[in-house]
Amino acid sequence: MAQSDLAARLTAVLNPVRQTAPAPSDTDSADCGDLGCARHAGVSDFPHFPIARRSGADLGESVANAWYSSCGSSRIDIPVGIVAALALWPAKTEGAVHARSLSSYIAAQPPRVLVKGYADVYAATWMLRPDLMDVAAPIFRWTEEDLDPQELRGVAAVTRAALRAGVLHYTGDRDPRFRTDIDLMSWTITNVRHHSSRKGLGEYHTPPEITDLMARMLWGATDNPHVAKNGGHSFNEPTAGTGGMFRSMAQDMRDRGLNPHEHKWVMQELNPIAAAGAAVNTVVWDLGPKAVVVVGDTLAEGDLSREAYAHQRELFAHRDTIRNAAAFALATRRASRMLNALTSDLAA
Repeated sequence: MAQSDLAARLTAVLNPVRQTAPAPSDTDSADCGDLGCARHAGVSDFPHFPIARRSGADLGESVANAWYSSCGSSRIDIPVGIVAALALWPAKTEGAVHARSLSSYIAAQPPRVLVKGYADVYAATWMLRPDLMDVAAPIFRWTEEDLDPQELRGVAAVTRAALRAGVLHYTGDRDPRFRTDIDLMSWTITNVRHHSSRKGLGEYHTPPEITDLMARMLWGATDNPHVAKNGGHSFNEPTAGTGGMFRSMAQDMRDRGLNPHEHKWVMQELNPIAAAGAAVNTVVWDLGPKAVVVVGDTLAEGDLSREAYAHQRELFAHRDTIRNAAAFALATRRASRMLNALTSDLAA
C-alpha cells in the first residue's frame, strides 16, 4: 500500500521544535470577523457556548445543514474531516468534564486558526498511529489548502454545529467504554453525502441497533467460554464501512470485562472516505495496536489483512526513523548552543 501524499509531506516538514503563535495583543478582539485572521489563537476571554449531547442522527444532520447552508459546496471531505478532528481531539478527561469549556474555546477561534488546529490534531495522531492516519488522509488533505472565504465560513459553521450537538461529550472521555457509544463518523458521512450519491455507490451503513444485536448474538447470551476467555482472535470485516460492527463488538467486549487490545481487527473498505472514517474510529474507540484499516475491493482482491499489517509495519518504521532523526537534530542543536555559550565565556 502506497503512503499517502499528505503523510509524505507531513513527515518531510516535521520539526522537533514546535513553533508557537505570538500572543494576541490587548487590543485584539476575540470576535474579529476577519476570516483570514489568526491573531486570536489561544484566546482565553471567550463567550459561553451552549452544547448538548444529542443523538448521532441529530449531530450528522446538524453538520450537513451547517455545511450546505453556509458554504454550499459539494465537497464532503471538509465537514467529515472537521468532525474527525474534533473526535480525535487529544484532551480526554474523566466523564468528558472538559467538554463545555473546551467547546467554548474552540468555537471562539477564527476559521484559519481552526484549520491550523485540525492540521495539528492530524499530525499528532499520525505520530501515534501513522498507519491509520495514512488511511484517514483523504479527509484531512484540505487542511493544507488555501481555503476561500466561503469554505472558511463552512469550517466555522460546521465546527460550531458539531460542538453544539455534543461531539466532545461523545469523544472526550478518558475511558474508551464511553467513546464507543456511537459511530459519529457514519452519521456524519451519511448525512453530508447526497442521497443520490449513496444510492449510486450502493453504500448503506448498517443501523447501530442491528450491529449491537449481531454482536450479542456472536458472543452468545451466556458467553461462549472459548471466545470470551481466550485472547488472540482475529476479526475481519470485508465491507466495514466506518466500522460500526466492530464498535458494537468492542462495546460488548468491554461490558463483559474483556479487552479489545487482545484481538486482531481488520477492516476492509472500498470507499476511501468511509475507510478514513473507520481509521478515525479505530483510534477513538481504542480498538488497540492490532487494529488496522485497509482500502480495497474485497470481491476482487480477497483478504487484505496481510497487506494491512505490512502497511502498518512500514509506517511505524518510517515514524520511528523520523523520531530518531528529530531527536538527533534536537540533541545537536542543544550541543551547539552549549558550545557557543562556552566559547563566549572563554572569549570574555
